[in-house]
Amino acid sequence: MSSALSYPLTVLPSIPDDLENLDSRHALPHLMALMKNTLIRGLNRVHACAPLVIVGHPALLPFLDYVRSLLAQLDVHLEEDATFFSTNALAEVATTKANPDTKTIRESIISLTSLVSAWILDESNFCSSALCEGLSFGPPLVAVMQAQIRALTPTLLSSIISHLDLLELITASVGRISERSDMTFLLPFVVSHHDRTTSTHWPKIPEGFLEEFPTLILNHPGCWQFAPYDPLTHETQSLITVSA
Repeated sequence: MSSALSYPLTVLPSIPDDLENLDSRHALPHLMALMKNTLIRGLNRVHACAPLVIVGHPALLPFLDYVRSLLAQLDVHLEEDATFFSTNALAEVATTKANPDTKTIRESIISLTSLVSAWILDESNFCSSALCEGLSFGPPLVAVMQAQIRALTPTLLSSIISHLDLLELITASVGRISERSDMTFLLPFVVSHHDRTTSTHWPKIPEGFLEEFPTLILNHPGCWQFAPYDPLTHETQSLITVSA
């Protein structure tokens, strides 16, 4: 599939409510949509920036760090989705579209990650068209995400699990993602890829990270120029600054 015909990817619908005030069975699909949308926006930015950051561009290595970190986070996300919906409490949805088989998509992500890692070792081999072609998993990924969100209706979830039990599963899931992620990338990434016009209540940044946030973003200092929003001011960032 040619990614050039399919990007930019469409984000998932979400609601502006404070999800912490909702029954978890109503909140879950919207919570998932908000997180998945940050990943979708990341893929869109990579696809848009690829032709601009050519060999010899001073931002090429930071760009490749951004791409590799995004792909790593996307793989963690998909693996956690599979883990979450395979728990005994959610066994009734384990074989439905709510728990899609993303094996082929993950294989594509891993393959592209290897290619990006090779470019980091020798940036003279970087090829923007190969990167865009490697992103061809994006459209089928979004289609899977759309079907997954549609399948997770409050009626279905309410019929199989209680609010408190699902809330416990969500908390455990967040913990697993934190353990498997580079939090110095994940937190600034989520903030800089979330459209605050869709919700001002999300994401909830842990209190311990709020004061350290300006320092936290320095762990991947070159990455955030590629994000759609500034991680500190939340202002929209143009691709013009990347190509300059």
